[in-house]
Amino acid sequence: MKKISALIAVILAILILPAQIQAQYETVAEKLPHQQKKITVATQPFYFFVNAVRLDVEKRIKDTPTWMQLGVSGHFLADKNNRENWVIFPGDELCYLRGVGMELSCKYFFNKQESLYFSGGGSYAHHNIKYFDSYWHSYTIDNLEYHTRERGKIGQKINKLGINAYFGYQIPKPTFLFDMFVGLGYRYSIRSNDKAKLFNDTTISLGYTGVVFITGVRFGVKL
Repeated sequence: MKKISALIAVILAILILPAQIQAQYETVAEKLPHQQKKITVATQPFYFFVNAVRLDVEKRIKDTPTWMQLGVSGHFLADKNNRENWVIFPGDELCYLRGVGMELSCKYFFNKQESLYFSGGGSYAHHNIKYFDSYWHSYTIDNLEYHTRERGKIGQKINKLGINAYFGYQIPKPTFLFDMFVGLGYRYSIRSNDKAKLFNDTTISLGYTGVVFITGVRFGVKL
């Protein structure tokens, strides 16, 4: 009788054990709440310090830890017509600024919790700038050329191309998004007026060309 009872116990264990293992596997494989989200919407507050706003929208690629991110930014500075300039954060003096930028990146989370990631992509920005400054005005009278020093509004348009690569950490919360990142990039600026200011004194200047250090934070929601 003891042998029969032991045999029954072994058979029951054989039948029950796979079900328990399968249940444990499903529990482990079940995604965390934040990993079930498909879209995020966020802003980068550091843009406020450079006279701009930015909105980022991300979408998960199918059921993978890879996301595509589209960031759109805008620069705006009211037109100042009293022959004076605003002084913006990089130190440049402007009386007018309109600009738009776009960045497309691919983000990949490389840990199971989906908190650490690497992101890389490209960017484009266009800036229409006007500022008050002194310049040489040339004119001709009776076949004689004259040059006078005048002060007025000067225009400069800048198209800026860029590439970016950075690492980041995103807090694994189901609804609120907090993201911080750091990395490097490169910017190449093309100007319309070679006689106007270059606006490239610092790495955050509107017309800078060269290697840039990238850092920032993002606040938003997950949907």
